[in-house]
Amino acid sequence: MLLSLACTEGIGYGQGWHYKIDFIDIKGAYFYTPAKRNVYIKLPMEDFEEGMCGKLRKSMYGTRDASLDWEEEYVRFMKSVGFIYGKSSPCLFYYPGKDLRVVVYGDDFTILGAEHHWDWFRNQIKEVYEIDFKAR
Repeated sequence: MLLSLACTEGIGYGQGWHYKIDFIDIKGAYFYTPAKRNVYIKLPMEDFEEGMCGKLRKSMYGTRDASLDWEEEYVRFMKSVGFIYGKSSPCLFYYPGKDLRVVVYGDDFTILGAEHHWDWFRNQIKEVYEIDFKAR
C-alpha cells in the first residue's frame, strides 16, 4: 500500500517534492508491554528453586498474549503523538497535519512521508522505545 502511494502522482510525488519510505524496528518490543493476565514461567537454571516459578510482569515472546499486548501498546503510543487509528486495520495509522502514513507489522514500523516529518517521528518514537533504524 505504501509503495503504491509513494508512486502515485499527487500523493507520493508531485511538482518538486517526493515522499520516501522509512523503516524502523523496535528492539525487544514485547518487553515494553505489561502482561495483562497472570502468566507463570519455569525459572531459568541460575534462578531455579524447587517448587518456585516466575510470574511475568511484562509480555514475553512466545506467550499467547504477547502480540495482543504489543498491539495495545503501539496503538496507545501512536494515538499519544497524534496519529489517527486505521478503521480497516489496527496496523494502519495516519497523521493528517504532517501527512505521514504508518504501517506496523509486528515490531516493524514502515513510514511514508516527507523526510523532515520522519525526523519528527523518529524523535518521538526513540523517546519511548529502543529502536533500530533499518533504512531510509
